[in-house]
Amino acid sequence: MIFQSTVMIAPLMIGIIILIIIFWVVAIGLAVWVYKDAKKRDMNAVVWLLIVLISGCIGCIIYLMVRE
Repeated sequence: MIFQSTVMIAPLMIGIIILIIIFWVVAIGLAVWVYKDAKKRDMNAVVWLLIVLISGCIGCIIYLMVRE
Protein backbone atom coordinates (compact mmCIF):
# COMPACT_ATOMS: atom_id res chain seq x y z
CA MET A 1 0.00 0.00 0.00
CA ILE A 2 2.73 2.46 0.92
CA PHE A 3 4.70 1.60 -2.22
CA GLN A 4 1.78 2.44 -4.52
CA SER A 5 1.23 5.91 -3.07
CA THR A 6 4.96 6.68 -3.24
CA VAL A 7 5.10 5.67 -6.89
CA MET A 8 2.19 7.99 -7.69
CA ILE A 9 3.64 10.98 -5.82
CA ALA A 10 7.20 10.69 -7.19
CA PRO A 11 6.45 12.09 -10.71
CA LEU A 12 4.58 15.01 -9.18
CA MET A 13 7.50 15.83 -6.89
CA ILE A 14 9.96 15.60 -9.78
CA GLY A 15 7.78 17.97 -11.81
CA ILE A 16 7.64 20.47 -8.97
CA ILE A 17 11.42 20.31 -8.53
CA ILE A 18 11.93 20.89 -12.26
CA LEU A 19 9.60 23.91 -12.18
CA ILE A 20 11.47 25.38 -9.22
CA ILE A 21 14.81 24.91 -11.00
CA ILE A 22 13.44 26.57 -14.16
CA PHE A 23 12.12 29.48 -12.08
CA TRP A 24 15.51 30.04 -10.44
CA VAL A 25 17.41 29.80 -13.74
CA VAL A 26 15.13 32.43 -15.27
CA ALA A 27 15.39 34.65 -12.18
CA ILE A 28 19.19 34.48 -12.15
CA GLY A 29 19.31 35.08 -15.90
CA LEU A 30 17.14 38.20 -15.53
CA ALA A 31 19.27 39.44 -12.65
CA VAL A 32 22.50 39.00 -14.64
CA TRP A 33 20.99 40.77 -17.65
CA VAL A 34 19.81 43.68 -15.47
CA TYR A 35 23.23 43.89 -13.83
CA LYS A 36 25.05 44.06 -17.17
CA ASP A 37 22.58 46.55 -18.64
CA ALA A 38 22.66 48.80 -15.56
CA LYS A 39 26.45 48.75 -15.57
CA LYS A 40 26.51 49.70 -19.25
CA ARG A 41 24.14 52.62 -18.55
CA ASP A 42 26.22 53.85 -15.55
CA MET A 43 23.50 53.04 -13.05
CA ASN A 44 24.00 51.37 -9.67
CA ALA A 45 24.21 47.80 -10.99
CA VAL A 46 24.56 46.01 -7.64
CA VAL A 47 21.41 47.62 -6.24
CA TRP A 48 19.42 46.65 -9.32
CA LEU A 49 20.83 43.13 -9.17
CA LEU A 50 19.61 42.75 -5.60
CA ILE A 51 16.21 44.24 -6.40
CA VAL A 52 15.66 41.80 -9.24
CA LEU A 53 16.91 38.83 -7.21
CA ILE A 54 14.55 39.68 -4.35
CA SER A 55 11.46 40.65 -6.31
CA GLY A 56 11.91 38.66 -9.54
CA CYS A 57 9.98 39.72 -12.63
CA ILE A 58 8.40 42.70 -10.86
CA GLY A 59 11.86 44.14 -10.17
CA CYS A 60 12.80 43.63 -13.80
CA ILE A 61 9.67 45.47 -14.95
CA ILE A 62 10.44 48.34 -12.56
CA TYR A 63 14.00 48.46 -13.91
CA LEU A 64 12.73 48.64 -17.49
CA MET A 65 10.50 51.60 -16.56
CA VAL A 66 13.19 53.45 -14.59
CA ARG A 67 16.30 52.92 -16.73
CA GLU A 68 17.69 55.82 -18.67
